[in-house]
Amino acid sequence: MKKYLTHIAVLIVVFAPLLMQAQEASQQEIIEAIIESHLDKLEEGTDVALVIEDLESFAENPININATNASELARLYLLNDVQIQKLLDYIATSGPVYSIYELNSIDGFSRDILQKMQVFIRFGEMKPETTSLKEELKYARHQVLMRGLGTLQKAKGYKTNNEGTIPYEGNRFRYYSRYNFEVRDRLSFGVTAEKDPGEAIFKGSNKHGFDFYSGHFSVKLNKTIENITVGDYLVRAGQGLVLWQGYTTGKSENVLGISKTGQGVRAYTSVDENFYFRGAATSLNLGSGKLSLFYSQNKVDGNIVLNESSGNVFTSLQTSGYHRTSSEIEDENTVKNTNTGGLLSWHFNHLKIGASFVFQQFDKPYMRSSQLYNLFRFSGSENYTGGVDYVFNKGKYQLFGEAALSKSKGKAVVQGAVAHLHDQLSFSLLLRHFDKDYHALWGNTFAEGSSVNNETGLYFGAKFLPAKHVSISGYSDVYRSKWINYSTAGPANAWDIFVQADFTFSEKYSFYLRFKNEEKDQKFKEENRYVNQRERTQKTRFHFQYKASEKLLLKTRFEHVYYRGQKKENGFLVFQDAQFQPQNTPLTIAARIAWFSTESYDSRIYAYENDILYTFSIPPYYGKGFRTYFNLSYKISDKIECWAKAANTHWTDRESISSGLNLIDGNNKTELKIQLRLKF
Repeated sequence: MKKYLTHIAVLIVVFAPLLMQAQEASQQEIIEAIIESHLDKLEEGTDVALVIEDLESFAENPININATNASELARLYLLNDVQIQKLLDYIATSGPVYSIYELNSIDGFSRDILQKMQVFIRFGEMKPETTSLKEELKYARHQVLMRGLGTLQKAKGYKTNNEGTIPYEGNRFRYYSRYNFEVRDRLSFGVTAEKDPGEAIFKGSNKHGFDFYSGHFSVKLNKTIENITVGDYLVRAGQGLVLWQGYTTGKSENVLGISKTGQGVRAYTSVDENFYFRGAATSLNLGSGKLSLFYSQNKVDGNIVLNESSGNVFTSLQTSGYHRTSSEIEDENTVKNTNTGGLLSWHFNHLKIGASFVFQQFDKPYMRSSQLYNLFRFSGSENYTGGVDYVFNKGKYQLFGEAALSKSKGKAVVQGAVAHLHDQLSFSLLLRHFDKDYHALWGNTFAEGSSVNNETGLYFGAKFLPAKHVSISGYSDVYRSKWINYSTAGPANAWDIFVQADFTFSEKYSFYLRFKNEEKDQKFKEENRYVNQRERTQKTRFHFQYKASEKLLLKTRFEHVYYRGQKKENGFLVFQDAQFQPQNTPLTIAARIAWFSTESYDSRIYAYENDILYTFSIPPYYGKGFRTYFNLSYKISDKIECWAKAANTHWTDRESISSGLNLIDGNNKTELKIQLRLKF
């Protein structure tokens, strides 16, 4: 313990002499703040790579605020539909905006929002001169990314077993490579290749190179044909009841951000091997309306078994993306998944209405296990889902909703409202109901569960600014399931409550206090049967941020978790962060030292970490020990940048880490990441 206290003391002594006057937040600080404000449920594996990519892109190539649109503004992940519409209306009626201070006069645009926005916007001409694609090719951008990462300690899966074989086919490192070519918003072409730890590369089951390849070509031909995309892409519609791929909003400190924005088709550039379409899509501008059509055919991983009456069927879809062991490789690309459909939207003065439809077909039947929680879930080889949605914005109010129906006759409804009653007071409300037999395999909406079925809930959020430099946000969410879920033994009830108070006394000092309590019925084993018992998780956090100078940012956090299931547990986390940029040097350094103590994995605590470009890390802190990381980025020239990160977790309460093929002998786990970016 004394050893680690000494490390903390040295860290403080080293940085103390560097303290200067406060300056505005850096781009990286703001990007991290935006991501953290959305990601209260990171532990559920949310894919935010596209969010990070959007923000990094706008930081390098800011949006012309005077010639933008709702779709582009939505990709800032800062504004809701009401704020976006108010901004567009202000520019349309008052003319171009010339400074960030002018936006302060728009209702709902707080100092905090404007401070974050200014990094990603510029004030250009209101109607920039249109140019031909040939002319715009002069401004084309090429980017090459190369990344490698892995764990230094060898897990059990990489060692020779008792049978004389090595379970994992490949080495323990992840390799990632990507090329992207862009001509503003007119043309985009990209190729991505990746292999996960344990997967073979240029040998074994991957004799032709990487395990996963992705690519796209996207072009805007004219005002009517807004987009044609061939290859891999995402489709997002309505409020996500029918179709929403990629990151989606949920319960977080952004209590007013409950409606979805950014609907439509966009190229796919991430490495999740499941939640995207592969084929072709187009979007047509119909004046006040927009029509998007898509077709996709892709092979996905499934667990194939032989059924006496139906022949080959699959009992589950394997979504991990790993192809390391013989069984994982056997499941690879065994199911053909075909999807086709369309989106239609129409804009009126204050109203947008839309409709979406998707037809999905597998080349073999989906036959789930006979567990009770699967009784009403989708089975078979075909499904279709359709829905209608709307968004109404006027003044300080927004109404939005969607209703959908699947082939099974199951129904789903979402209805929400956001009201900015005053500059200092805003409310949000959302009611949702999904039948237990509603089937939307591409659905991804505001919900507690990961699938859109078997849930009814009522969410209420509020944001209050009681005094200068003080804001209070909170929400309450009550929800229930009428049928058994995987984690319950019967119908279940649950309740969440969240409160956060932010204090920003100056650009130099800020802190927040957070309290979250979640209570829900969960399945526990009692003698020889499973029963529902109340499970409670209570989290309390204090986070302090000190902008010591333009070059130095310090963050301190204390967090406590109280867990009560069949037993009672407590968990604690304390960390100190330092982000430093030496004077007149294109080098940025970020470091953390953290101490954690939890009684088991049930009382684990998550914390966002600074990472290399386009990636994020939110490791779970559980058990007892320390975690440190050191992250740096260096701009060699205008065209070459590099990143490196080293992180180590040291446990003091165990002699081995993890289990199964991921078992590591010892109490240390060390991760290394390196990345190089070329721009030309």
